[in-house]
Amino acid sequence: MHHVLSYIDKRQNGYERHPFFTELLDNQRLSARERLAWAPCVIPFIMGYSDLNKYVFRDESKAKLDDPLQRMLNIHTYEEDFHWQWMLDDLDRLGVNPKLTLSDAARVFWSPEMKVSRQLCLEFAAIASKTQAFGVFAMVEAIEAVSVTIFKHCQGIVLESGVECEFFGTKHYLAEAGHLIKSEGQPKATQMALTPEQRAEAEAVVDRVFEIFDAWSHSLFQYARKHSAVPLAAYEQMIDASQKLPREMVLPGYAS
Repeated sequence: MHHVLSYIDKRQNGYERHPFFTELLDNQRLSARERLAWAPCVIPFIMGYSDLNKYVFRDESKAKLDDPLQRMLNIHTYEEDFHWQWMLDDLDRLGVNPKLTLSDAARVFWSPEMKVSRQLCLEFAAIASKTQAFGVFAMVEAIEAVSVTIFKHCQGIVLESGVECEFFGTKHYLAEAGHLIKSEGQPKATQMALTPEQRAEAEAVVDRVFEIFDAWSHSLFQYARKHSAVPLAAYEQMIDASQKLPREMVLPGYAS
């Protein structure tokens, strides 16, 4: 497993050169709100990730009690259980939390602008269904590497009010960096020997995770560039576009 964790470190270093960091989060010429204008776009993923931890990554069945990787995964799912609440609180701090009807909120979250954010959890659930604990562990480690990288770059972004966000800030970074899966549990994981086939499978999972997050980070960057000036107008545009969609089945390219 040590080789897989080293591979994750390598992919993490490459991910940190993404324009999402170099041109947005690290760009001190921009205001805090401009640098964090992508915040609403992460809601589908963060809320879905909470469910992934509860219903996909966590396995407390008797058959898994002797698997040290699964035990670590289970602990991790509880550590992640409440982070989404910090995110929801931050929406108020960022001024991007208008009152919407339930149907309008659904139109926003299922808009094309948030497509990649919705896809993440579907991809991760599909990966988890096809691999064993070592592959899920590698996937979660890669997800954590991405998370630590993002919130490391969110540190110190102070809003006009003089406060820093909780989820999009230092508090979340310290929480992510302090997870068991990133600390004393690691030696046990690195001592686990994988077969060449298992190592290749785990590294393929890691590659896919970073490919997904590269696309996600690009979508967040584009969302911030497009909507940072008037963030609440973005919702109106999404709602309007959704309301104009056809109410009947349309099969493009098919003869009637």
